[in-house]
Amino acid sequence: MKRYLLGSICAAVALVSGGTIAQPSSTGSGQGFPAKPIEFVVPGNPGAGSDVFARLIADLIRKEKLVAQPIVIANKGGGGGAIAAIYAAQKRGDPYTIVSFPTGMMLTAPLRSGLDIGLDKFHPLALLGFDINCLMVNTASPFKSVRELVDAAKAQPKTINVSVGSTGSTSHMFVYTLERLTGARFNVVVMKSGSEAVTAVLGGHVHWSTGQLTDAMPHMAAGTMRLIGVASQQRLAPLADVPTMKEQGLDMHVATGRSFAAPAGIPKEAAAFLENVFEKVYKSAGWQDYMVRNLMEPVYMNGAEYGRYLVARQPEFTRFITDLGLSSKK
Repeated sequence: MKRYLLGSICAAVALVSGGTIAQPSSTGSGQGFPAKPIEFVVPGNPGAGSDVFARLIADLIRKEKLVAQPIVIANKGGGGGAIAAIYAAQKRGDPYTIVSFPTGMMLTAPLRSGLDIGLDKFHPLALLGFDINCLMVNTASPFKSVRELVDAAKAQPKTINVSVGSTGSTSHMFVYTLERLTGARFNVVVMKSGSEAVTAVLGGHVHWSTGQLTDAMPHMAAGTMRLIGVASQQRLAPLADVPTMKEQGLDMHVATGRSFAAPAGIPKEAAAFLENVFEKVYKSAGWQDYMVRNLMEPVYMNGAEYGRYLVARQPEFTRFITDLGLSSKK
């Protein structure tokens, strides 16, 4: 089993204030858990990425017979994840309410909403893998490497156009991080969705775009799009010829972590049961096959590891949201 742990996590945990992770309650009974259906709360509408993920995991749990009770999907989209987070946070101590959180949303929702839905309101259960962001260009593009693209943007700031799916998204963070690391300045064109951002680069309306690998896959197969970098820690086996951003001198790991968290204060026994379920899901042939087919980075973190990861990344996401002027705290 491959686990992903940032080398700086321990130091970051010591430095970050106000980023504590909720611990399971030592009181309350987890015996006989679960005794009723478990609700998977999805911070998105039916068909959204987080919804597809939650339904897939619920189906795998049923197929593997890991939980004797039904899994019920509750879609609560809107507010950049705030609606789902509020709903779950208000159910403190309830192990029957589980949120299917993308990592970025878990860290940015409290910043953008100004609501009391920070990390201390949740008990992380597991991270099951990363949907990696990539840098994509039209196959007719003259840019063959990230360095060529960066050099062009530095030579003529704000003249190299990049499309992103929405403001403050993981794709937007990819551009923001690339600019911070290189000093380049791109002209960011915000579209209505990730698919529109991809269409823009395919049509030659922008020089490049960034999104998840699944956004690029059909167009790569059709020969209309080329990848010149992926923001994973290591090259992905199905894309062995595509270098990572790190290999090109840019230490970037930009991705949507697919994860689960419960409200703070759940019984220890219930937390242990749920973490064990998600670990078995990660090891299942169904999930392993899904990660390969969808070009995911195969990473597993248990609750404690995932909690440390979130605390370590919190300053980075806070700076991103603040610099973009999206924080509710003025």
